[in-house]
Amino acid sequence: MNKQTYLDYIKAAVLEGRKHYDESIAQWRQSYRPDQFLGMYIPPGNLMIQAQTEGFLYHVTGEEEYGKQAREMLLAIESFKDIVPESLRNRHPEYEKGVTSFDPMFQGTHYIQGYLFLKDSQLLTREDKEQIEDSIRSSVQAVMHYPEWGAHNRSMLRAFTVALAITALGDTAETREWAKMRDYLAQESIGGWSIEDAELYLPLWLGSCMMVADHTGKEAAYYAKPQTKFYFDYITHAISPYGQLPDFGDAHYNSFWYLWLVCLEKGAAKYQCGHMKYAAGLIWQYAMSHQEGAPSVYLASYFTNAYLWADDDLEPVKPDWQSELLLEDLIGKKVAFRDGWEEDSTYLLLNYRDEGEYAHIAREYLRRTIQAPAEKAHHGHADENSIVFLARKQNILLHDGGYREAAPNGKYRADIYHNRLVFREGERAEGSTLYDFIHDDGTYKRVSTEKLHFQTFKELDYSRTRLTDPHIGIIWDRAITYLKQEGVFVVVDWTKSLGSKQLSTANLWHPGAVLEAGDAWHVGQVQHICRQPGDTHPLINAKELALLIEFPGSSRPQGSETIRRCYGDSEMVYELDSAYVQVGTMNAFVTVLTPFAADDSVSGVKDRVKITRLAEEKDSLSLRYEAGGTVFHLAYKLDLDLGVIAGTKDFPKYAWEQSRLDYGAIQTDADFAYIHMAPSVPRRYGFVNGCGIQFGDTLLFRTPQMSSYQFHSSAFRTADHKWRAWDGDFNQ
Repeated sequence: MNKQTYLDYIKAAVLEGRKHYDESIAQWRQSYRPDQFLGMYIPPGNLMIQAQTEGFLYHVTGEEEYGKQAREMLLAIESFKDIVPESLRNRHPEYEKGVTSFDPMFQGTHYIQGYLFLKDSQLLTREDKEQIEDSIRSSVQAVMHYPEWGAHNRSMLRAFTVALAITALGDTAETREWAKMRDYLAQESIGGWSIEDAELYLPLWLGSCMMVADHTGKEAAYYAKPQTKFYFDYITHAISPYGQLPDFGDAHYNSFWYLWLVCLEKGAAKYQCGHMKYAAGLIWQYAMSHQEGAPSVYLASYFTNAYLWADDDLEPVKPDWQSELLLEDLIGKKVAFRDGWEEDSTYLLLNYRDEGEYAHIAREYLRRTIQAPAEKAHHGHADENSIVFLARKQNILLHDGGYREAAPNGKYRADIYHNRLVFREGERAEGSTLYDFIHDDGTYKRVSTEKLHFQTFKELDYSRTRLTDPHIGIIWDRAITYLKQEGVFVVVDWTKSLGSKQLSTANLWHPGAVLEAGDAWHVGQVQHICRQPGDTHPLINAKELALLIEFPGSSRPQGSETIRRCYGDSEMVYELDSAYVQVGTMNAFVTVLTPFAADDSVSGVKDRVKITRLAEEKDSLSLRYEAGGTVFHLAYKLDLDLGVIAGTKDFPKYAWEQSRLDYGAIQTDADFAYIHMAPSVPRRYGFVNGCGIQFGDTLLFRTPQMSSYQFHSSAFRTADHKWRAWDGDFNQ
């Protein structure tokens, strides 16, 4: 991407915006309702956007026609207030000094940027400036009446507007008061961690932080903070190999890609990072390939900052990252599985982000201020341990459930709209649908999560994440094994009850449409994606591939039901387990996800994974994958306390002979182990957190023993030691 590309688009969009400006204003007057969303007066939004883009082009080109157009729109803002009835004026204390000229969060930033492009020109008279600055004052007054705070987008959008307002009006006694509010609002965000977990809202927060840092002269300190750089790296690593932003939390399909694009242009320039520059270009290419119609002045308003911030001398650098954590296991709490950065690569995103042990007061303030009990933190979903996105060859195979149909609450935030296990007390009544049984009021119930393992090997990648739910009383581990060459994901879910109750566990998957189904398998395909409520022209998804969802070896009730999800009809595939559980009761679920050519017969890819051993206590599991001469033996220690030596004061609490478990083909004490065999390549083994591994009668590896001092006996003993992970070749 370069400045000229942005400039060309902005020029074309401005001309297009002029064509429809009067029509848009007329439509606004016809559709205005005093009791619209939140009952606030909001003037026509295209006015601010057109003012900003026209003002920008005047600033860049010097052509007065652009400046005159911007001036006209900046002054016109006061001509719409006569539509506001007296009843609306009287019920809002923030209108005591007059109706707010524009919304301070989503409109103020555009309006004031438009003014700043013109402020020092000869096109504005003193009277013009006085009127415009009075309009700005009214917006800041609204902020003073409702200054939401905390490290989230709504707080920082207000701080952004106030920062621009101070720049516009200069240093006065009045603006020094505003500056105090700006600084208090930004206090937890500048150089801090956002409390939001939403692809749509994070760039609003980040972009606002960037602008506040700019307008307070603190850019150097802001960009030097590791928390700041984290978010630029975060989205650079999170995008799909072809440029789509996976939606997580409150988000629509590829939402606010243009905000992420703008942020990455600035990040690339500030950090001189070719990867960020490449990511910005990738986002542009994908998004613009799906844009329909004439150039949008709305998009152009954001591209103005992309133009100002872009560094044309910086060379893009294509990433070579494979599967990885995004970016760590405290704030990001996501795992990206990928096999490369080509357009036809495979990409899966697991989200295990919980609210986290920080920003308690800000979260409680929001919970007690806004009517959104379904939110996790702010704009987050009950999607912990959920696979929120899966794509291959640009075919979207799984995606998130959407945001909301209407305010205040977000219907699709609830756990049942995500690809995850869902837990409910009781059991489904005979004759009722699963959806009716598991559907509740959607109120979010706080859980905690943590990463147990993430390890990459030559043949496969492996993750294990844990969710602890104190409300239902359950521990749930999700282990994902990505067989890279085969393009197959094996998902092993293990649960352990913390109480006694009748418990129903639903293993839910949302593949869009079900094309065919059989015993313990369903073929799904996402055929279209609605991008917002009432979307009459949804995105038509590529249909080259379909997704085979299998529950190998399962005799549990299974099926699919049509539900409303992501603003349209969607099939919910499920496997259901209901039983009375006691403290310590364990359970296990196995799901295999196989993308395959939709024109091919499912029989060619089905039944490749078989359960070879599942302990009666559901505390250990082994699987065998076989296809085309390739064989994987996979061993999962489900209960991680297995093999731990009790009843002695000696340390370490494990030893090869006493701790190893028999999985059939494999014997190991490891939390996870595998054997890989394929034609014309060496046989391979690997394990995570173990002393050794044995295949059949052959010991493949055992960690060297060590001398361990025992404090309780003041003596040394010879002991085994676990290695974090190991892998190697073998012959047999």
